[in-house]
Amino acid sequence: MPQIVDHVQVPVVAAGGVVDGRGLVAALALGAAGVQMGTRFLLTKEAGTASYYRKALLTSTEEDTVLTRAFSGRPARGIDNEFINQFETSGVEPLPFPAQNHLTSTIRKEAGRQQKQEYSSLWSGQGLRLLQRDGEEAGAVVAQLMNEAKSIWRGWNKTAQDPL
Repeated sequence: MPQIVDHVQVPVVAAGGVVDGRGLVAALALGAAGVQMGTRFLLTKEAGTASYYRKALLTSTEEDTVLTRAFSGRPARGIDNEFINQFETSGVEPLPFPAQNHLTSTIRKEAGRQQKQEYSSLWSGQGLRLLQRDGEEAGAVVAQLMNEAKSIWRGWNKTAQDPL
């Protein structure tokens, strides 16, 4: 992050692994102008995430995730499942996006209809162990994130020694 920030003239947004206020503060300390969060919001009330997907998010760890092009043709991180395993071991190269995405859309839709996580794209980041609550409102998640970050910042300001 610092190398990117030092070499570009635009604001840098950090993405990946930010689930709580600690991740936000860390990203800002490394020079990011802000963060993009994904997985944390999949458990919010507004997300409309299927119950089987929510369960997978809450019971998986970062060790259960893999990078795959099986569903869309683009590299993406998701919770490992039967579809990914079968595709990755088949030796068949995925089609380029959006062709692969179109090709697998019927499988994903039917898996969702049947509530079968083994054939669904369960996109996820690596901060799964930090996910604890399901069904919160997105605004409450943002408020909690900001309160955690402010608390860390205040703690630093109380204990920081001026090195000069």
